[in-house]
Amino acid sequence: MSPRLSSFLLILISGFVLPYSSAQNLLTVAAAADLAPLENDLMLAFHKTHPELSVRFVTEASAALSQQIENGAPYDVFMSANAQFVDRLSSFGKLRPDSTRAYAEGRLGLLWMDGKKHKINDLAASNIRYIALPNPKLAPYGVAAQQALEHEGIWKQVQSKVVYGENVRQTLQMFESGNADALITADSLLQAKHPDLIPVEWHRPILQKAGVIAATKQLTAADAFLNFLTGPAAQTIFTRYGFMSPRLTDERRH
Repeated sequence: MSPRLSSFLLILISGFVLPYSSAQNLLTVAAAADLAPLENDLMLAFHKTHPELSVRFVTEASAALSQQIENGAPYDVFMSANAQFVDRLSSFGKLRPDSTRAYAEGRLGLLWMDGKKHKINDLAASNIRYIALPNPKLAPYGVAAQQALEHEGIWKQVQSKVVYGENVRQTLQMFESGNADALITADSLLQAKHPDLIPVEWHRPILQKAGVIAATKQLTAADAFLNFLTGPAAQTIFTRYGFMSPRLTDERRH
C-alpha cells in the first residue's frame, strides 16, 4: 500500500485531519455540537479548493467553546450555534470583528420513542414520562424548544417531564439510551431518523454565526475557511443536513 493511500485511509478512520498536516497548515475549528454530522463533508469540500490546508474540528456546546475562547483556547475559527456568543466574543476583542458572519439557521426535530408520528400536544399525555431537551442555559436549541412548546400552549403541562442534556448531542444520547420517551433537539443530528420538524414560526431563529479568533496564527487560512462557509459548496452541505440559509432567516425577520 502506498504512503498516500495509507494517509487517505487514516482520514476515513479518524474523520478529522487530512494528510500532511503540520502546525503551519492545520486549522483548528471550534464547532457547535449540532455540526458534528457535517464535519467530514465540510473538511473534504474545503480541501478541494485549499489542498494545502488541513482542518481539525473540536466539537462541544457553543457555551462551553465560548468560555474556552474567552480563556485563551488556541482555536483559529469559532462556529457557534448561537449568534450571541460570537457577537459577545467580538465585543471583547476575542474575535476579529470584521470576520464574523452568519452561516446557517438551525432547525428543531422531534422524535418519539415508539417511532411513530404524533402531534406535539401529545407530549402532555400521561404515557410520556420524560422529554429530553437541550439545556436552554447552554444551547440555543433548548431556548427554541421551550419557545415552541410555549407557542403551542403546553410548556406548563410538560415542564415537570423535561430532562436536560448539556448540548444537542448529549440530549440525543439520553433519548437513545432509553431515558426519555420523546426528544426535541437539532434536526441536523436526526436526519437518518426522519424526525418531525418543528415549524420555524414557533420560535426565534436559531441563527448560527462564525468568526476568526483574534489571536490566530493562521489568519489567511482562517479567512479562507470563513469565506468557504458562506459559499455554495458549504451551503449545499448545510442544506443537505437540514439547515436553512441565513439569507432566508433575514427575509423571514423582515
